Amino acid sequence: MQNQYQKYISVPAVVALGTAVLLTAFFELWRGILLVLLESPQPPIPASVWIEAFLVGVRFDFAMASYVALPVYLLAVLPWIGATRNRVSCTILIGFVSIAAALTFFLHLADIEFFRFFNTRLNGMALQWADTPGFMVTMIWQTYPVVRYLLLYGGMLLLFVWLLRRMLRHLSVEGRQSPWWIDLAWLPVVAAILVVGARGRIEEKAPLTWGLAYFSPYDMANQLALNPTFTFLRDAVYDRGSKEETRRVMEAIAFPEADSLVRVTLGMDPISSDSPAARLLRSIWSETEDREPPNIVVVIMESFGSSHIGVLDNLVPYDLTPEFDSLSRDGLLFTNIYSAGSHTYAGILGTLYGYPTIYGKSIMKQIAGQNRFVGLPNLLRDRGYETLFFTTHDPQFDNMQGFLMANGVQRVYSLFDYDQSQKVSTLGVPDHVMFDRALVELKARQGKRWFASLLTATNHGPWVVPDVPFGPLPDSVPDRDRLNAFKYSDWALGRFLRQMAEDPNLRNTLVVVTADNGMLYHPQVDLDPTQYRIPFLLIKPADIHGGTGRQDNRVGSQVDIVATVMGRLGMSYDNHTFGRDLLGDSVPAMACAQFSDWDKVGFVADSLYAIARLDGPSALYRINPASHRLFAQTNLADSLPETAEAYRKYAMAIYTVAYFNIFRPLPHP
Repeated sequence: MQNQYQKYISVPAVVALGTAVLLTAFFELWRGILLVLLESPQPPIPASVWIEAFLVGVRFDFAMASYVALPVYLLAVLPWIGATRNRVSCTILIGFVSIAAALTFFLHLADIEFFRFFNTRLNGMALQWADTPGFMVTMIWQTYPVVRYLLLYGGMLLLFVWLLRRMLRHLSVEGRQSPWWIDLAWLPVVAAILVVGARGRIEEKAPLTWGLAYFSPYDMANQLALNPTFTFLRDAVYDRGSKEETRRVMEAIAFPEADSLVRVTLGMDPISSDSPAARLLRSIWSETEDREPPNIVVVIMESFGSSHIGVLDNLVPYDLTPEFDSLSRDGLLFTNIYSAGSHTYAGILGTLYGYPTIYGKSIMKQIAGQNRFVGLPNLLRDRGYETLFFTTHDPQFDNMQGFLMANGVQRVYSLFDYDQSQKVSTLGVPDHVMFDRALVELKARQGKRWFASLLTATNHGPWVVPDVPFGPLPDSVPDRDRLNAFKYSDWALGRFLRQMAEDPNLRNTLVVVTADNGMLYHPQVDLDPTQYRIPFLLIKPADIHGGTGRQDNRVGSQVDIVATVMGRLGMSYDNHTFGRDLLGDSVPAMACAQFSDWDKVGFVADSLYAIARLDGPSALYRINPASHRLFAQTNLADSLPETAEAYRKYAMAIYTVAYFNIFRPLPHP
């Protein structure tokens, strides 16, 4: 600084504003690193839009930097503290800023793989597994290049600290204090800059929200504009996952007619075994010489998304599912099905209990999840079936065993039921080992009726595939480990069903093959359909190689599986799920699917796809019925406002009614 200007400069102001600017610059640098590591979107996004994403991002970056700079300013401006008066006080100031940088930089680091997997910036979903830290640390270590990421993190932090010290040295603030009247004159200016910066807006009604990042029709660019520290702390510190805050959020979006709208839309009525459809389907799904109700197997395939399945969407240039494609020619394949969410716990809840994903923390971990759900396990247990569940790994992950056994499952087979030498990763044993154990247990129950659900895991990071003859892809294939895991899981599935077909005692079994969630592929929007599109195959081992299969193209959901299976059994029951029998007599107002993740809800019907965001604008797109991809990233909400609003209400009706059904009656204003 020039000597003639020094007497007019407030040292605390310079230090605080310099800190904010430096942090903002590094947040922008992290944004650039993320952009480099992301897959190229399809269709390509213009360079001008990427540039604008960085400019919009400055607003969010400076907001987070201002939260750090405000206490720095307080430390520096108070005369009895004077954080720049000597070397010790400067060291304390540098230490405080460095710790803040270390924490925020770590969130930016974690955001890289989080965004690549979920297509959304780091948020409260990252805390869903905080109660199993050892499991998650091991999975992360085995799945991602942790050492390289930590080196990147360390390098960025060291560079920041070095530049911070250089900045303070250049400003020559150590040992200097500006006159009190200069500090007082600067006080309203600096306070206004940092307070408004932290708030993010000068408008009176609301501070900065993530919806303000939606500046373009390109969702990936909009997402890039966000700051992961902002999105994460909004959920973790503000604690939107807490019971009280969740209740307030849901009450704010609930509306009185939601319950009736859900019933009309989904056709939620009790299922009767006396309907013509039920009688006809019993004759189709039961052999004439076999009048006994079939046993039931539900296979929930990890991340077995339609985007990678040959007979379905198949957006990849590889044949990853020869077994499933072959099996689909012998059964009934629903080709237009969506999962309830993007997590395994949502897949279990949707598939086995016909329940949507609700807002807030996983219901499987909450006390409210005990003895509250009526699905296939307890419906069939009450009808004389023994109910079993098989998984490859720790049964306590996601409180899986506790939730299942509180809701109808009598026996859980997990990691501790296998030879521990067969464990290959934090996800336990490979899929085919679990399938083999299931066959042993099912054969041992000859003469009994049983229901078994099997959850695979190999097709999930760290994607450790055993040395078995599944036909791995060449070493030159990009992303080979992940794709091989997908192909291996298909091989294990085919091997399991063909072994069932060879055993006369297992032939009278109705098998359901589905997935917990889809597989994200070149996302076009923040709640991209590829993350939720899944298969739903009904097949009997006795029909394998029969070639009598068919396809059904109606829109459906994972939550429809319970009602559809019960319809095939022809059993009378009260349908307490949010699904309907896809092959039954009851025709709902529309063939539709709803799914959600955290504060975003999707709704699909009539080749239209709506996204309802709790804190941002809603959107409406057209889906190509041939590829099940969006025709274009053109938001139709403005051109079709009535349709967009109707779809938003459909989505939110299911979302809110599902929540209030668990916790308390729907509120009325």
